[in-house]
Amino acid sequence: MKKFISLILVTTAALANDNCVMQERTVTTNSTFILERSTIRRDVVPFGNNQKKCIVDFRVRIKGEWYTAFGEHAWPGDTPSSQACAIAVNQAEVDAIARVARGNVTNERVLICKDRPELKTLRNSQLGTIGDAGQFRPHPDYPNRFYHNGVQCRWFVEPTFTNGNVHMFQGVVCEVQDQKWVVVDKF
Repeated sequence: MKKFISLILVTTAALANDNCVMQERTVTTNSTFILERSTIRRDVVPFGNNQKKCIVDFRVRIKGEWYTAFGEHAWPGDTPSSQACAIAVNQAEVDAIARVARGNVTNERVLICKDRPELKTLRNSQLGTIGDAGQFRPHPDYPNRFYHNGVQCRWFVEPTFTNGNVHMFQGVVCEVQDQKWVVVDKF
């Protein structure tokens, strides 16, 4: 029951604030490791567009069993082949462990909300309303800024719900000082 109530509270918090971001992180942990490696066989071969490719294969012992490991790495040929083959060996080992071992997967979700009025989109603005640049929704048809009488301006849109209908207002805001913009026209 507590999990259900906390889910409702999180959902309510997300709906109440426009400035919420859900951050999600998935982490896989694995305690499996390679106990032993056989002799590594490597081949450096030409690869398209004047590149080279290092192909490696060998056997690895994980948890008392032997498995085949295979890896490859292509590079422009401007570094020694030993470096490229080391990358291929590392890839082969990671792939072999992933095939054999089961890891623990942890998923974490965090809802981060900021109550900062200067980030909220302005609604029902009037001529002379002043706000930060990010508070005015850019006009989808006229996204570029322009200059009028030496002042930087841009178009904006403002959807409004009145009498059961959605009305899309549009207008122009111009910069009056550092990151502060004023509504000069709205229709």
